[in-house]
Amino acid sequence: MAAVTEYIKESYIELTQKVTWPTWRELQNSAVVVLIAAIIIALAIFFMDQAIHFVLDKFYTSLA
Repeated sequence: MAAVTEYIKESYIELTQKVTWPTWRELQNSAVVVLIAAIIIALAIFFMDQAIHFVLDKFYTSLA
């Protein structure tokens, strides 16, 4: 049990004194970058899905 208590104390000290937390502005900038990247990736997947759908639709209608 002493090891757990020591771990918690050391973790608290590290989080309050040794960790450099980002400023509010840095956090906002990072959030915007992540949002833009997520939108770009979602659009890329959407367009690939639409292209595959188009190709397969043409393929299957040509067989009928």
